[in-house]
Amino acid sequence: MRIKLAALVLFLAGTVNALGITLDEAVKTALEKNNLLKAKREEVKEKLYEYRIAKAHLLPKVDLFSEYNKTTDPPYAIMNRMEVKKLDMFNTNFNDPGKSQLFKTGLKVTVPVWLGGKLRAAVDLTKKEVKATKEQLKKDENTVIYDVVKAYYSVLAAKAFVETAQLAVRDAENHLKIAEAVYRAGTGLKSDVLRAKVYLEQMEENLVKAKSNYSIALRALAVAIGDFPDVELSVDGDLTYKPFSFNLNDLIETAIKNRPELKELKVRISQTKDMERMAKADFLPQIGAFGEIFAADDSVPWDKENSSWMVGVRASINLFSGGEKLYRLRRSRIARLKVKEYEERAKKGIAFEVSRAYYNFISAKKRVDLARAAIASAQESLRIVEKRYKNGLATITELLDTQTSLNQARSNYVAALSAYRQAVAEVYYAAGILPKRYHDLVE
Repeated sequence: MRIKLAALVLFLAGTVNALGITLDEAVKTALEKNNLLKAKREEVKEKLYEYRIAKAHLLPKVDLFSEYNKTTDPPYAIMNRMEVKKLDMFNTNFNDPGKSQLFKTGLKVTVPVWLGGKLRAAVDLTKKEVKATKEQLKKDENTVIYDVVKAYYSVLAAKAFVETAQLAVRDAENHLKIAEAVYRAGTGLKSDVLRAKVYLEQMEENLVKAKSNYSIALRALAVAIGDFPDVELSVDGDLTYKPFSFNLNDLIETAIKNRPELKELKVRISQTKDMERMAKADFLPQIGAFGEIFAADDSVPWDKENSSWMVGVRASINLFSGGEKLYRLRRSRIARLKVKEYEERAKKGIAFEVSRAYYNFISAKKRVDLARAAIASAQESLRIVEKRYKNGLATITELLDTQTSLNQARSNYVAALSAYRQAVAEVYYAAGILPKRYHDLVE
């Protein structure tokens, strides 16, 4: 039985479930339903509120208060009476003024006039934290898309392995028919028929395994897109060859510009400058303004037996704190040096990841060419041996061994195609452009 390479490719691109999920749909579903990404988006919102809290500290603080006290402590008892009535200097026993109570209700305003720039630095710090968290989200999106692409092409590969196993079963059935025909003609052996039956059973067993692997791959894809593994799923797509080409230096340059990890580290470096500004603010004066207006009564709450107001400004500067301020300043500067080293390390690591992905791609591309040529050679070899067996010039063992070589060549071709597609995805992932370029993988 002669099967040309073109026929195999057409078979691998066989009928597709019209309701199957496409790669683009799988990625979009994962971006919407993946629990890690959903949690990270909530974290972005969390950081955004921290930024708003920091901004709120720049504004005046207004408090409405109401308080009550009752005391026999002479200083406080006398002050309570002074709040609501004129103090009788001659008839007051300052050592034992007796009981007094006070209801006090008012409005208090505090304004941070200048705290050495600490509040503004805190706002900038939290704003950059929002940006850093968004870069973390982009990194996670990049990883999720990569996992989906790998899972998707694993499904297509498993589907293609099922189809190659079906081809192997059909070929084995054909060889059994040939062995039976040769035996009936008196030029073959009964053992050849039995050997062909055993071989057919082995191919059927391989088909069962291939179908099982396909089911597992579908469930892995379901998990990758954010569903439970028992969800009903099928794929819309074929494992085919599509030419790609890359330049290593361009890829590394693109990765340095686009990888979210590096963008996040740049934000972290900027944050260390804000931390230094906050540390320097501790050496400067702290100035605040305040104002208060209130009504007081000694018998009922919220009444106005007396009303008063007060405004003022308070300035302070810390003269000594055991070296804490200096240590905090030095720590912020060391933190900047630390993050810069992390950035350099990340650049080198990313350059290596891109290089590895590039050479994996080159290798996978060559494997596709070699596997394609191997199928052609195996098909021709089978054609010759099959003809020789029919003419009594070859044994059943030679025929089945040659068929096994063709089966292996077909499997190698499927594996090479899968590795090639995933290598392209790895290149895009390492370069940090997979979210924008995964559409290139779609036929």
